[in-house]
Amino acid sequence: MPSKNNLSALKAVRQTVLPEAGAEAKPQPSKQVGRRAKPEGEKRSYRVLLSLTPAEGARLSEKAGLAGDATYLYAKLKEHGIID
Repeated sequence: MPSKNNLSALKAVRQTVLPEAGAEAKPQPSKQVGRRAKPEGEKRSYRVLLSLTPAEGARLSEKAGLAGDATYLYAKLKEHGIID
């Protein structure tokens, strides 16, 4: 009967990870990570800078609620037909 402190039964068999000395390394197929890039026509890369007074900013944030200021303004521009 093995002793209580014998951990030899739990040891894993060692496997070699590196290729052997004369073996050719096969290149692994590259996997893309992350989501796909949007087509050029769908990217929103044009930026607009808007300065407001603190009172105007507070009112905008209040109206936007959880959505965020830029998202709210974008939705309003779409609603009024300024952008498609």
